[in-house]
Amino acid sequence: MTTWDELKPILSRLASTQPVPLTSWPDPAQDDGRQPPFAIELEPWATDVAQDLHAKFGDNVQLMVGALRYPERTLPIPPTAGPPVPELDPAELSVTLDGPLSIRSGTMAHHGLVVRNLGRRDVVIGTTGELIAEVVDPATGQVVGGYAGAVRLMLQTFTVAPATAKRIPMLVATASRVPDLGYAIPPGRWGVQVTLDPAAGRAVRTPPLPMTVTA
Repeated sequence: MTTWDELKPILSRLASTQPVPLTSWPDPAQDDGRQPPFAIELEPWATDVAQDLHAKFGDNVQLMVGALRYPERTLPIPPTAGPPVPELDPAELSVTLDGPLSIRSGTMAHHGLVVRNLGRRDVVIGTTGELIAEVVDPATGQVVGGYAGAVRLMLQTFTVAPATAKRIPMLVATASRVPDLGYAIPPGRWGVQVTLDPAAGRAVRTPPLPMTVTA
């Protein structure tokens, strides 16, 4: 029996489990050209699944748990510092969360960001259907986590007219990007920020807004 013969019924079972621990995996229905190592990506909370797969298949599987390799707990690509995105001008825009934000560690939630236009021109904010938030350490401002999956390439814009406010959908996820924190952002008080990319001006980032991560 080949590695693929052993692996595919396990993948089929995991794909039918609720909640699904897999985020990316080889299709068990396709047998042609299946040679190890097999790339499998898992939710940040699914460390027990990753442990079982690694124990059974070793280097025949390449595992990612959230944003980090398993079991190395390293980023696949070292982070690079791009040009800093300036914080928004509070005289032009203000932002608030659409209600309190609390997320269980290792999971994600769909929330909302309320953007108020304090200027004199329309602000057009581009999204991929929703804003993708980053989790930050409120004490240092360091980005420590966020969404680790593929982002859709659809463009959807939201126009905020002067002296009005608009709720923009926002995705908040808790995959860790800091190995010392583990695979998921641990319980505690954190911050959440997003980059607003106005079509008529430069991109700006929001200040960190409060969020709670629970066990």
